[in-house]
Order: sequence, then C-alpha cells, then structure tokens
Amino acid sequence: MRKLKLVISNILTVNMCDRTIDLTIVLATLNEIENLPKLTERIDFILNMRKLKYQLLFVDDNSKDGTREFIIDYCKKNPLSKYIFSDHKQSTLIANYRGIKDADGIYIIIMDADLQHPPEYITTIYDTLLDNYDIVITSRYLKNGGTGNRKPLRGVISRGAIFLAKMMLSTSRNITDPVSGYIGLRNGLKLHINDKWKGYEIGIVLRASNPYAKIKEIPYVFKERYAGKSKVTSDISFIQIYIRELLRAKKIEFTKYNQKE
Repeated sequence: MRKLKLVISNILTVNMCDRTIDLTIVLATLNEIENLPKLTERIDFILNMRKLKYQLLFVDDNSKDGTREFIIDYCKKNPLSKYIFSDHKQSTLIANYRGIKDADGIYIIIMDADLQHPPEYITTIYDTLLDNYDIVITSRYLKNGGTGNRKPLRGVISRGAIFLAKMMLSTSRNITDPVSGYIGLRNGLKLHINDKWKGYEIGIVLRASNPYAKIKEIPYVFKERYAGKSKVTSDISFIQIYIRELLRAKKIEFTKYNQKE
C-alpha cells in the first residue's frame, strides 16, 4: 500500500474560529526548481507589501530536481509556511485537495507553481474574497482577460473541456472559465473528493460541492510556463480522466441539490 509522507516545517495549532493567518497559497509541485525561486520571490514581495500574514503550502510529488531542497529551505526561513511530501505521483486534483485540507489561512488561493498564473493577481483575488464571496475564479475569457500565447492544440483542448463542463454541470454553466485552476476560496467550504481519484480540475468539484456558494469571476491573462515541462498530458488519457471527473461532479451536484444544506 502506498503511503503519503506528511512533513510540516513547524507545528501550527489553529482553531477554525481563531485564525491568525490571513491567506494560504497552495502550490502543487513536481520538478519545479527552475520556477519556484522566481515565483516565491514575487509572491513574497506582493504580500509583504500588503502586510498580510500568509502561508505558502507546498504539495510535492516526489521531485528529484532540487525542488524539495528549495521548499525545505524556504520553510525554514518562513516558519508559517509548510509542505506535504508524497512518495509517489498523485493527480493535480488530489495534490490541491490535500493542500486545501491542511491550509491554516482564513482564505485559500490555489495556483500553478510554473508562473502560468501570474502572482500579481493574488491581491485582487484576496480582496474579492473579502467582499463576502465564497469562491473567486480567475477567467481568461472575461473582458481584459486573455489566453496569452498558448499553442493552438492547447486552445482546442481547453475550449472542448469548457464546452463539456458547461453542458454537463449546472454549477459550471454560468462560469466563463470553468476549468480555470487559479482560484480563491473561503476556508471551510465543502469538498467532496475521494483521495484515490485522479483528476485535474479542483474548481469543478468545488463548485459542485457548494452549489449555493457566492461566486465571482475576475479577468486574468494566462502565461505560458516559465520553464520546465507541463505535467498535464494532452493525449487520450486526459480525456478519459476528465470525463470521469465530470461524471463524479455531476453525481455530487445531484446529491447536493437533493438534500437540505
């Protein structure tokens, strides 16, 4: 049986009703040593300028390129931050789920660790959450948003995934970018996920689990990854995993809509 190794840089006992950390940023990583130093530097600058009490929570899938050593060193220098180290590759969905479960902040932001999600939007997401929203979704398809210089094939896959999500899920129907992975949320929302699942889109399951959540979309411009190789496959296995993910979310929606909150 595979085991998940959980390592926390310092022990934090935080009561849900008495939080002292404003914001947790969940970063799922796999061999991101070329990107993490630049990303964390930009995040630190932005959030220190705002004087927020924040935490970076790294969820690493057995990186072998120095990523783990960087994370350990970062957390030693920043004692509110912590990490979860897995001894095997897990899906993006589960990595983000484990990060959310272990987050200590009042609010949580999920973002990619490869600079595809520019950290300069973090404070806009956070401020929108403070306006009494439960979930904030960054969208490439709102006015002033954009898809950047992505490859045509990636654009076709993304548009197809959006079409399927809107067609199958009522909680995605009115969202312009239902497969956005750059998301803010209030800590404590429900998230009906089995940690044995495979998947990519935490936002789809999050909305299905909270069909009455107050949601706001904000525009952002997607960037290509700064360095390294994408961990998301674009072959037939992606389609198979994604369809199963949509079907699970549909089942969650059906259950949530037919029970009292």
